[in-house]
Amino acid sequence: MATRFRRSFMAKISSKLFICKSFFQLSAQKIPRAHASARAKYRSSGRSSPNSKVLVFGPVNPRGLGKMANFPRSHLLLTLSCFMVLGPQQTHAQELDSAQAMGIYRTIDQWVRQWEVPQDQTELQATLQDENQTPSLACASVTLRLDGQVIGRGQVVYRDPSPQSIIQATKIAIAQARGWVRQKHDGEPSDDLWLGIASRMTLSVELADRVVPMSPSALGLPDLGLSPGVDGLVMRLGEQSEIMSPDEMITLGFDPEQSAYSMATALSSDGAMALASVAELIERGYTFGRFKPIWIAQQGAGKGAVFLDRGGRMIEESSVGVQSVRDMGERIAHHLIAQRWPGSERYGMVGTRDIISGRANPEIAPPYEQALVAIALLRFAGTGDKAIHTQSHDHALKLLNDLGAVQPGESNPWDNAIDAAACVIALSYVDQSIVASEDDLVTLQSRCRATLAKTYTPVDGFLSSFPEAAKGLIAWAMVRDGNMYASSAVRAVFRETPPGQLVSQMPFLGWADLELAQGSSEVPAAGALNLMRTRMWDHQLTKADLNRADRDFAGAVVFTKSTSVLPTSGNLRPIAMVCSMLGDPRLTPGPISDPVVSSEIRRVALAMRFVDQLVMSESSGFLSRASERSVGGVRASLWEWKVSPASSAIALLAAVEFEQSVQAIGARPMPMAAP
Repeated sequence: MATRFRRSFMAKISSKLFICKSFFQLSAQKIPRAHASARAKYRSSGRSSPNSKVLVFGPVNPRGLGKMANFPRSHLLLTLSCFMVLGPQQTHAQELDSAQAMGIYRTIDQWVRQWEVPQDQTELQATLQDENQTPSLACASVTLRLDGQVIGRGQVVYRDPSPQSIIQATKIAIAQARGWVRQKHDGEPSDDLWLGIASRMTLSVELADRVVPMSPSALGLPDLGLSPGVDGLVMRLGEQSEIMSPDEMITLGFDPEQSAYSMATALSSDGAMALASVAELIERGYTFGRFKPIWIAQQGAGKGAVFLDRGGRMIEESSVGVQSVRDMGERIAHHLIAQRWPGSERYGMVGTRDIISGRANPEIAPPYEQALVAIALLRFAGTGDKAIHTQSHDHALKLLNDLGAVQPGESNPWDNAIDAAACVIALSYVDQSIVASEDDLVTLQSRCRATLAKTYTPVDGFLSSFPEAAKGLIAWAMVRDGNMYASSAVRAVFRETPPGQLVSQMPFLGWADLELAQGSSEVPAAGALNLMRTRMWDHQLTKADLNRADRDFAGAVVFTKSTSVLPTSGNLRPIAMVCSMLGDPRLTPGPISDPVVSSEIRRVALAMRFVDQLVMSESSGFLSRASERSVGGVRASLWEWKVSPASSAIALLAAVEFEQSVQAIGARPMPMAAP
């Protein structure tokens, strides 16, 4: 559960113990020689461009040691000796704050638009107009994009934090961008073209005032103990070092371990390093450090800059309500409509889209996903009368028509029971007079119904070839289709699914049971559903479980005790179910004034906060080469930049269920006041 997040505190303690140990080792050696070595200047490794190199990650800010600093006097003297030798630059009088970072960003933005960088620290101080506030940084990364494509990136790391890092990183980024422009235009562009390109570029800046050494124990944790998309990585081998910022990791699609192998290969020029374990890298002399930058980026060409967390904006819990969830639903619906097949062929819609490249893979979404999108759009269309609701209804009908008109090279939806079940459910939300008037819809419905009818019998149960997780969907399709064995199928899935695995059948099995129980005073599986919900809330992450870097996971549920698992879009399906349970008086009885009900609303709202966090926002559009087709899509996880039709459809269904449930609770009669 929350151990994956609480362990980050232990990783910090481990790193600080490692720092103390390095003090003692350094004092036992010839400190003057270590001091001379630490101040040496080193050449670039050549992978990222001319980086300043880290020789000794050294002791971090003593303030960060907290109570660890209260050790015996002899140890304190060793610490002071190291401090005197390594120099006062190891102590930061003031951490880089957001106001300083924004000031640096604006300064770099001026340089970028003019294609000109000051030559030394004096000019930098003059630009910042405050000599006392001239920032000294250990790491700086400047990334320039044009239409979402990286055309220049400068990343530097300094042993001694210095204002020069800002100048150097910007110089590298501008030099690379100039080279890219000249290559694209086959020569020297005109002044007007240079200025035009400068105005269209987007700027991303990452700034860190320190690099923290990483101990072997921290490196043994999943993802090297780093928070994906938040922490940057520094690696050293001999006299060379490499740096990879969160922006670069996201752009390349690398997790921390993949980043480490890429950097190790670059440092050694030995491709075999990509196959070495982290422990082997440590044995070969590689040293690791991490940094947590302040990240500021433009939302798009000509737009303002925002502070980013894991490449996006943090959704605050206090901002979640019916209106915000409704707005989220509209954004998702717009995204799903934008995924229509661009050609004249009747392929319906494209598949999972890579946000960074803008490409879809597979090019054509599978029938199950297209049918699920149709279900979500039809349900959403019934919640309002705006243009987006009409568009959603029409697009859903087009998807279903296209599914019925199988194109050359496409698979028949009725050849697969899962595809057929999803199509039957989608068609059940369409006016049957419309279905009867469209030949493709008639074909789709009749053939998918025939396939569905063969999937379950009370005597033989489900076909043995079915994956367990698909049984809930099949059961729901049978309920929606009025199959005579629907109730038996629903009961069979509940009976055969262990309580701890019931979330894998959600929301489809839960919706099937609620629909079967319409008009009844009780829900047959109320006990199992309530137990599942209780377990979800027991494992829901709150601010108390998270450090600041991981606070964007608030509201998510960790369904395993494993410490290596982070919440993903797998949360969407059970969250959609608890949204439905919230509005059912048989499962969540009482008026809105009831403390139990209000507490339940808060938990579900917190879960919807995590759903909204998964939605690709405009603030992240600068990362994408096809932002207009990516914004509003639901990502596989907070650190995976791919949006799928299935995840987006389930999130839209959750938004619909949440809004309807809160409205239903609000309409319940309030208890009479005592006389």
